[in-house]
Amino acid sequence: MSAIANRQTVRWLDFVYGHPPDPDDLAESYHEASKVGPLQIRRQMEGAGRLDASPDLQLSSIRAVKRHGRTTIPFPAPALLDQPLGEVIERRRSHRAFAAEPVAAPALAALLGAGYGVTGALESADDRPPIPLRAIPSAGALYPLELYPAVLRVSDLEPGLYHFDPLAQGLEIIQPDLAAEALTELSPYPEVASSCAVLVFVAAIFGRTRFKYGLRGYRFALLEAGHVGQNIALAATALGLGAVPLGAFYDRRTDAFLGLDGVNESTLYAIAVGHERR
Repeated sequence: MSAIANRQTVRWLDFVYGHPPDPDDLAESYHEASKVGPLQIRRQMEGAGRLDASPDLQLSSIRAVKRHGRTTIPFPAPALLDQPLGEVIERRRSHRAFAAEPVAAPALAALLGAGYGVTGALESADDRPPIPLRAIPSAGALYPLELYPAVLRVSDLEPGLYHFDPLAQGLEIIQPDLAAEALTELSPYPEVASSCAVLVFVAAIFGRTRFKYGLRGYRFALLEAGHVGQNIALAATALGLGAVPLGAFYDRRTDAFLGLDGVNESTLYAIAVGHERR
């Protein structure tokens, strides 16, 4: 019991659930295994040496976007996010009831751009191509995430499942003719998933960050998904829209809906956006 008592992430389970924690609790095991200290840092960072030694790997790492080979729709100019940041932070609230009014296409472009869009480039040494930089911080600028907006009501955009391509600044059509009923099966909050104008799924290709950072890379992917969710929520507030992050979704159903294998690439988060229902 002393070993369990010293654990950090499960010691409270007895109080909450009425029984002691599992000695082999997987969350605790991962938390311990992914810790970094002076003795573990070299093992966890073996991929960094391979990255430094391989020009081909470096070139691949700065092209962090998944391409499906589908028709890509270019974005309109994004709506301006010209609200003072302090005011936006104060006004941000989670909204779970949405009106039938569609979201404007420039607003969607602004939301996705704020979440994971390219905002500049970092010049590289030795005549290497510039590194595209995104709207959120990413460990090693590796950008392991992919955004999949499920569109129900966006002006000038047919309902469907799309994939956001930040480098091409457009949307790939993954699944046309999307109905709200398809989203109700993905979450224990079906009324939120089906009533929003757009549900943005955030998925991770774990190998993009784990090849360099080992077990720690999984933590980085989770943190990065949080950055994306917060940016989209703040951008929605600035645009006069309502938003709510959804961590509650059925993983295997959602991965199958997005066409992900659930192992190398899997869903981490979702953000529902739409006009607030008054």
